[in-house]
Amino acid sequence: MPPLFAKQTILHTEASEGWGGQEIRVMIEMREMAKRGHRTILVAPPSSDIFRRGLDARIETHPLSMRRQDFFSNLRWLSDFLRAEKVTVVNTHSSRDSWLAGCAARRARTPLVIKTRHISAPISRGWLTRLVYQRMHDFIITTSEGIARDMVRFNGFDPQRIAAVPTGVDLSLFDCGQRRRRLREELGLPSDALLVGMVSVLRSWKGHPDLLHAAQLVKARVPSAYFVIAGEGPRRANIEADLLRMNLEDYVFLIGHRDQVPQVLCDLDLFVLPSYANEGVPQALLQALAMKRPVVATAIGGIPEVITSGVEGLLCEPNQPDVLAENILRVLTDPELARALAERGRARVTERYSLERMIAKLEEIYAARLNGAAVV
Repeated sequence: MPPLFAKQTILHTEASEGWGGQEIRVMIEMREMAKRGHRTILVAPPSSDIFRRGLDARIETHPLSMRRQDFFSNLRWLSDFLRAEKVTVVNTHSSRDSWLAGCAARRARTPLVIKTRHISAPISRGWLTRLVYQRMHDFIITTSEGIARDMVRFNGFDPQRIAAVPTGVDLSLFDCGQRRRRLREELGLPSDALLVGMVSVLRSWKGHPDLLHAAQLVKARVPSAYFVIAGEGPRRANIEADLLRMNLEDYVFLIGHRDQVPQVLCDLDLFVLPSYANEGVPQALLQALAMKRPVVATAIGGIPEVITSGVEGLLCEPNQPDVLAENILRVLTDPELARALAERGRARVTERYSLERMIAKLEEIYAARLNGAAVV
């Protein structure tokens, strides 16, 4: 067996065509593991965003269609590749690639096969689910403690083969020093405008309609408040239609995808995340806390693991735009509360959710499992 923390060849598979927190985490893991001397390989559909971004980042990236009709030819290719390249760790992420890579890794006798579960949506209790999670994979990594607990409680999975490793934040990158006003200038807003923002993929469960309803209520009481929504995704057209229908286009702005997330966050007076489902520990939430931005969010998924309401941020139940608006108003009208939440939020992320801590924990899991030891 390899010695503790020996350099490994780690292959990640990702079948998703889109780009969001899950795919960003895969890229972060690969980049940081490569910095530590491990060889990292990405296998993904050539039409996917992560494939293109992998090539741009000069990650060793190989195309594989992941289509169901190509399963057996892909299985042969991937099995041969795992053997030829002496891959020691396979880490799968979406459903299709988990089936494919799980089978291929077993066929190739890969020493360690990991399944990473990124979202908190319930999974089936059927035998096929147990097959892929407990037979094809040696260990499960989740992005929150809540996801891990649910897998044990509702699916009956072995708790000794599951560990939560939330996505870490680069504290040197997400560190807001001098306040900027670039976003206000870009949008033609007054320099003293209060800016409330959200950064996420535009998906249904992110709760954008609740944010729009809350924006109406907040604007009526704080005329200097404006709202920005950063991100792209399948719900963009719906949000644009809602803006027009609700007459919000003059003070709620869709600014599209932004690669420079720290610049967006640094311009905000308040970060909001009104999701109603599927969250693990959201990366944008941790990033906002790291930037000392006060946070208003919903108490779902892994969010309460990070924020105690009234300590590091303010939480409310999902699908309650009136309460969401009240929490936003509390922060915007109480600078001392905003400052205290921001300070404690940064401290929380520094203590528990740094990038260094995340990568060290992943290395620890890999080393323990490769050496036949339990994960503590």
